[in-house]
Amino acid sequence: MSQLFYGSICITDLLDQLKAKHSAFSKARNGKIYANVNVWFNDVEDKFGNIMSIQINPSKEKKDIDKKMYIGNLKEAETSKPISDRDVQGIDRDINYSSDHSTKWGKEPTDDLPF
Repeated sequence: MSQLFYGSICITDLLDQLKAKHSAFSKARNGKIYANVNVWFNDVEDKFGNIMSIQINPSKEKKDIDKKMYIGNLKEAETSKPISDRDVQGIDRDINYSSDHSTKWGKEPTDDLPF
């Protein structure tokens, strides 16, 4: 059964450790930098309701030099509420359905996406 958890990661701590060349970081052939992490499912929820913790994970060779550092926490997500009739009113106006499966949602593809 799938479960959803949500939380946050401290980007400041993550970037500080990256700049310090912590061994948890590696550069892949594609040029991207990845962080090795551990995610802990805690036995007891903390005072903020967190039940999971995230740490950067140093390499085996440098585990004595580069310590594990907590960078974030997670909580179990509440189940989403059901969709009401009001939520779907006018949905047909917002989506232009097409019987032609070559275009998504009946619109021509675009290359000017902001991301």
